[in-house]
Amino acid sequence: MTVKCTVVGLPYGGAKGGISIDPKLLSKKELEQLTRNYTIALAKKSSIGAHVDVPGPDIGTGEQEMSLIKDTYQNLYGHRDINAAGVTTGKHVNQMGIRGRS
Repeated sequence: MTVKCTVVGLPYGGAKGGISIDPKLLSKKELEQLTRNYTIALAKKSSIGAHVDVPGPDIGTGEQEMSLIKDTYQNLYGHRDINAAGVTTGKHVNQMGIRGRS
């Protein structure tokens, strides 16, 4: 991913992080809480943000999880970070995402 993004001049790619679970075994509420707690843990370590690392959807995640990450990050840092909405790619269009990336 780092090479692909570099070729087209995008400052993305390279990092991976996640939680090893089977999302089918958790309720919607449990998945939401897990995603929010993961975001908080990353934020406490200054490991997430439009200027640091921008997660995108991968295996087992999609628009919903990316929107939850953005919402959680904005609640934590939106008052200090003018770029808080850019904390993830692949979020819902109504969450400042772009069409064609579901």
